[in-house]
Amino acid sequence: MLELLRRLSYLWNRRRLEREMAEEMAYHRELMSPDRRTNFGDELRLREDAREIWGWAWLDRLHQDLTYGARVLRNAPGFTLTAMLVLALGIGVPLSAFRVVLTDLQGGSAPDPDSLVHLTRCAPGTRATNLTYPELAFYAANAKSFRSIVGVSGGNPAVFGEAAAGSTPEPIHVAFVTSNYFPEFGIAPALGRVLTPDDERPDAEPAAVIVESFWQRRLGGDPAVVGRSIRLNGKLLRVVGVLPRSIKTRDEVWLPLVRQPYVVEGSTLLTDWNSALELYGRLRPGVSPQASQQETLALAATLREQRPDHVWKGEYLEARPILQFDSNSEEFKMVLTSAALVLLLLVAACANLGTLVLARGVTREHEIRIRMALGASRLRVVRQLFTESLLLAVLSGVCALVLSTVVLKGMQLRHISTASLVPDWRAITATFGAAILSALVFGLPAAFRLASLVPRAGRARKVFLGAQVGVSCLLLVVSSLLVNSRQRLGASEPGFDYRHLVSISPGLQAHGYRDPAAQVYLDQLRARTATLPDVKATSQAWLGPWGDFHMGADWMGRQYVGNRVDPQFLDTMGMRLVRGRNFRQGESGVALVNEATARLLWPDQDALGKTLPWEPPGQTVIGIVQNASTGYVGNLEPLEFYLPSSRGDAPDSVLLVRVSGSPRDFVRRLQDTALGLDERLQPTVQVVTDLYDREVEKASAALAVIAILGTVATLLSVVGLAGLAGYTVAQRTREIGIRIALGARPSQVVRAILTPLSRPIVMGFVCGALGGSAVASVLRSGIPTMSGLDVFDPLPYVMAMVFFAAVLALSILAPGRRATRINPIQALRHE
Repeated sequence: MLELLRRLSYLWNRRRLEREMAEEMAYHRELMSPDRRTNFGDELRLREDAREIWGWAWLDRLHQDLTYGARVLRNAPGFTLTAMLVLALGIGVPLSAFRVVLTDLQGGSAPDPDSLVHLTRCAPGTRATNLTYPELAFYAANAKSFRSIVGVSGGNPAVFGEAAAGSTPEPIHVAFVTSNYFPEFGIAPALGRVLTPDDERPDAEPAAVIVESFWQRRLGGDPAVVGRSIRLNGKLLRVVGVLPRSIKTRDEVWLPLVRQPYVVEGSTLLTDWNSALELYGRLRPGVSPQASQQETLALAATLREQRPDHVWKGEYLEARPILQFDSNSEEFKMVLTSAALVLLLLVAACANLGTLVLARGVTREHEIRIRMALGASRLRVVRQLFTESLLLAVLSGVCALVLSTVVLKGMQLRHISTASLVPDWRAITATFGAAILSALVFGLPAAFRLASLVPRAGRARKVFLGAQVGVSCLLLVVSSLLVNSRQRLGASEPGFDYRHLVSISPGLQAHGYRDPAAQVYLDQLRARTATLPDVKATSQAWLGPWGDFHMGADWMGRQYVGNRVDPQFLDTMGMRLVRGRNFRQGESGVALVNEATARLLWPDQDALGKTLPWEPPGQTVIGIVQNASTGYVGNLEPLEFYLPSSRGDAPDSVLLVRVSGSPRDFVRRLQDTALGLDERLQPTVQVVTDLYDREVEKASAALAVIAILGTVATLLSVVGLAGLAGYTVAQRTREIGIRIALGARPSQVVRAILTPLSRPIVMGFVCGALGGSAVASVLRSGIPTMSGLDVFDPLPYVMAMVFFAAVLALSILAPGRRATRINPIQALRHE
């Protein structure tokens, strides 16, 4: 402790002690005779030895390195700004993506997100993402693994009409949730309060929470909105709070789940075993998701004794933490691929900076030789050069934080992200962690290369060059493949006549329709719709094309999309029966499969008469239909199967209508027809073309992200290749001057510059093309909406290579012109 205090005292009184030490050394030197003063030694070395004893010498050297490094960077503003631009782009773009994903993963800033899990019904060979309210009540009362269970029903259509006279009713989406939803997900109100257990009491006044955008748009941003009454589906509700804009949801009004029958007239949600809720659970301390699944397996077996028609054999609730992606989900594969591509951009930035540091090192070779001649060791020079790179990386990290904040502000203005503009400790740690890692990658090899003063160490620049060319080509190839796929998607057909199709979702389940009454309503709606002019065909299906929900089966690592339809489905959709026969009315235990499913499940065999290998058992294939992608847009090899509809499907079914004219002309008429049968309903009428455009827009968004990465990588390549070409010209100035003096033509001079770089460039081309093909294959096989990628189409590869060749030519244009204008006389004097 005394030693530590002494060293700290030296740092605090350093100037005075240094002055006293210099005076004392001068005094002792003067006392010595003139002939012995030469034996006194080097005063500077003696002072260094004293500092080693008095303080921390490494701290002094670090201060000297930082001071000298800052002075060197200040004296080379062109290099400093260029290097900061390169690394700020390389860190800032990945950082922006990291902050957006981090916001989504935080689940609304949920406290202890590791213990908050999403609950899914699972059984051998089947799964369902939704549960019913009776199941919610059963598990909430009996499951001891969970501290609480949250129920959510979002996206419910409703009609908003203000109590004031003269207001215009507006269709909106509302969410019904249990009151524990808000504290479990850490959602705090911007005004007022959130829903509480008191709002769920039968005698409580109906309460509602609205979102900020709805408050501004429909209620004028009235600061006294809390306590104000609004009308939803003709029912009065009291506004108790306003949710902040940062909550990502399309639902504009939030209500207690137990109030759903009050708002939706006729609803039997609280007793219906066919309702659909999304469930979350909060695990008790010390309970793992696997342990909770074992408990729910036993509880489901008990529940199956009461409801064998609803609970599957071997059913349990899969508990997946909200911070954990489903490895089989499309979102996980997209995020994983995007993360890999974003990190490759950082690799490209590091490679580019390595070339810039090497290029600038040529001009500092004389300085480094002098330092080493004066006694500096090679390690000391490396440390000084690396300190400069580290300082440059830290400054670039600050710029990257600013850049990511600007990007996030732009995304907020376009309502793409709600990430906070103020970086938290995770973002700051990731930024400067990436900056330090970048300094190690681009700074340390370059420092050893420059300190060695050995020409053969030029291998480092070839590695940097190959890396930046490979990464840039990879991103360009992937971008080209996606652009080509997007063009094909716009020109391809999904396998059915979607341009003349309208989907009607009456919402019968929400309004308490049971199976017989729901089927009667659908039959009446179908009969009235068929009498409308230009209506060609109608069909009842459990799911409409390209909806938000999917019925499917997982078998042998492949996902199959299914639906339950009636015999008129093929005619309404415009799908052709290839072999076999269609369903008959009231038939069960049979199935239709498309050609792709038949080929995959029974290769080299006839699929007719075979049985589907998944639940429910005993589904015999009676017909094979043409390939049609009704679940995902752009799936060129869709794996689909169709089962006959039953009476139990009616409350959740939709009516598909094929018309001969423009489907938009039928929207209002179909809506009035549905309301004419029951005015309580809020039927959703959708033109299927709009659903197609929505799915294409999602694919275009992914394309835009990767295209941006390709553009940034190309920009970095221009800077890096120009720096490397300049490095080569500076290093070979004397040689180039001799060549020009001997009569070499400009083309020969440029060829002499490019020849040593051709091998890493070609290797980068090849590796980039192969890497792009591999990434595209992952996208094609793992993401259904990108299954249309043609990995073996040569056109995207040729386009990417030609474009990058043009970038290469642009990069070496200025250094090449400078090389051809070298004065031979001055070049011969060049050191």
